[in-house]
Amino acid sequence: MKIREIYDYLNSISPFNTAVHDNVGLLTGSMDMEVTGICTCLDITNDIINEAVLKNANLIVSHHPVIFDPLRQVCPPNPVYKLVQNDISAIAMHTNFDMSEGGVGDALVELLGFTPTGEVLEPVHPNGLGFGSVCELDFAFTPKTLAEHCKNALDLGGVRYTPINKEIRRVAVCSGAGGSNIRLAIERGCDALITGDIKHNIWVDAINSDFVLIDAGHFGTEKCATHRLAALLSRTFGGIPVFAADHDTEPCDYI
Repeated sequence: MKIREIYDYLNSISPFNTAVHDNVGLLTGSMDMEVTGICTCLDITNDIINEAVLKNANLIVSHHPVIFDPLRQVCPPNPVYKLVQNDISAIAMHTNFDMSEGGVGDALVELLGFTPTGEVLEPVHPNGLGFGSVCELDFAFTPKTLAEHCKNALDLGGVRYTPINKEIRRVAVCSGAGGSNIRLAIERGCDALITGDIKHNIWVDAINSDFVLIDAGHFGTEKCATHRLAALLSRTFGGIPVFAADHDTEPCDYI
């Protein structure tokens, strides 16, 4: 089995050409390389590369691109240097996988146990493909109970939320850094937006708009990508060892 076959499969379920302002696809390695094992992760770190080497995986499929901006040099401790040094190929499935059916956005909604309405929060393609989704809740939440639900469902160390008195029955869910979509969520009749990496001015906007924000973190809302990719690849390529990286952990702690 060559890298090209893995690449073609990933492209079939989540076309690389749907990515937005991104660097997806094969970023290191060769399409003609024989695959010995596949490691999946959110971000390619040096620890994850070491784990891949230890477990004889020469392909890492990540959500975030290990090369996003142009590189002026490739030297330690940059993970790109380590990938090339160990002859490991890297494929990124980023914004294309955020938007695709069964991708990160859908996986996040499933973990939260919500029922999507089919409405896309931020359409970016003429066919309606885009980021985030709108969900109707089976029963009303308060901001605090919704925050607690997100913390438990996503197994997080903590979440931030807007401490206002409001009943929540309709929510927008957007993985990653989706705070800029607050106006779209309000326009779509949502009572709350669940996302990550919310900036201070967005919190102020929410308070002024009597709107609820739940910040479950960038890692917290996208770590589901690692296991979704591993499940898809292991089911499709049963003869190749596939594993979600043990070192795929949040790069910070909470106190």
